[in-house]
Amino acid sequence: MPLQSLFAGLVAYAVSVFAAILLVFGTYRINTLLTSRIDEERLLLAGHRSIALALGAIIFSQALLLRHAVFPVMVVVRDLFVHPLTPASAAWVLGQCVLFFAIISSLSFGSVALAGWMFTRMTRNIPEQEEIVKDNFAIAILFACVVLAVTLVVNEGLEDLSRSIIPYRQTGILSLR
Repeated sequence: MPLQSLFAGLVAYAVSVFAAILLVFGTYRINTLLTSRIDEERLLLAGHRSIALALGAIIFSQALLLRHAVFPVMVVVRDLFVHPLTPASAAWVLGQCVLFFAIISSLSFGSVALAGWMFTRMTRNIPEQEEIVKDNFAIAILFACVVLAVTLVVNEGLEDLSRSIIPYRQTGILSLR
């Protein structure tokens, strides 16, 4: 096993750990900012089960989708260790990593927002947000299940997209006649 390859794998692992912590914490903060009229932290500290379930389902769903940003990043970072490293190639890889996270993050947040919107369309006569704030656990369970169900289906498409945006290096073609 080449030492460069092992080191590249360790760097890729470190990138994934850093990305996971950053993305999950960022997801939590973005969700609390988007729902600023609901004081989630106060409700969570008070033992509010419905907010915990709804917020947990959103964070879990977004994390499930955001993980697809890590694989392309690991591929291009690993490539830095396999080929000669130059400042230009390092800058190019950094730009690609930012682009991967921007694309996948936007689609992840959009997909989970779409799932929430679908929930409100499915239950037209129920004021979902007010019911969740009132700790209506049944509504929170249904909301969590809808968000997770949409996420599980979208997951496959986002995984395929994340693998298709990887800029693999050009390889030779072998013709057999």
